[in-house]
Amino acid sequence: MFKYLAPTSYKAESITISGVSYEVKSGIVSSNEDIYFALQPLQFSRYVEEPKKAVTVTTAK
Repeated sequence: MFKYLAPTSYKAESITISGVSYEVKSGIVSSNEDIYFALQPLQFSRYVEEPKKAVTVTTAK
């Protein structure tokens, strides 16, 4: 799955590309296909999730 981050100035709730409507949730567009070529001129960027931090637990003996 591909994810794209909308620019902060983008306020619409959906975007239509080649007749397909994509929902914009919390500034992120998700798609099964790479649609970056159409979003790039609108200043969207590829969304990269932050890696989750591992939690280390130590036990006292």
